Amino acid sequence: MKIGTVASLLNFRSLYNTAPCGLLTYEINGPIVYVNETLLKWLGVEEIEIVNKSFTDILDRAGVIYYELFVRPILKMHQEVKEISFNIQTANGTFSCLFNGVAISGGEIINATIFKVEDRKKYENELLFKRTKAEEEKQVKSKALQEVSFDQSHLVRAPLANILGLASLLEPMVQQDEEVKQIMTMLQASASELDKQIRAIVDKANLNT
Repeated sequence: MKIGTVASLLNFRSLYNTAPCGLLTYEINGPIVYVNETLLKWLGVEEIEIVNKSFTDILDRAGVIYYELFVRPILKMHQEVKEISFNIQTANGTFSCLFNGVAISGGEIINATIFKVEDRKKYENELLFKRTKAEEEKQVKSKALQEVSFDQSHLVRAPLANILGLASLLEPMVQQDEEVKQIMTMLQASASELDKQIRAIVDKANLNT
């Protein structure tokens, strides 16, 4: 289908009014001129209630100050601003948004878009909650691992220390019997290796906490 044919089928007024973002046009030093139906719905007002008000009339107090001190001068100087965070006042409260504006007609007229960021903030808060929860669970597991390794090491090392002690006491008694001496040497080596492995497990558990 040719571009001209597609364009003829489009209802640009409907596209403007039902866009998934707020659209408005206002004079940089004057009133709002046009507002689409999406923004009117978010504001909870009729067109007659908003047209001829200034853009700052729909901002909260902090937004008004920020707009006057920073956004308006930037629009006049650079004719464009992007992703400015504002809180928009509605008939039932406020909502957070990202504001984009472009100056036309010699900088006297501003065409702007308003994007709600409530879902984005909910998503970010949910991610933060899950990250915090995962970190807490990791700390709990690490602490439990440390406690288990500490308890088990002491439970195992106590009888192991006894074995090593007894082996040392018996060593002088078996010097004449070569076979028993070899068995005793193997017992001491195995007990020492086991003690070394237990220490390594405890150290690794401590590093993971």
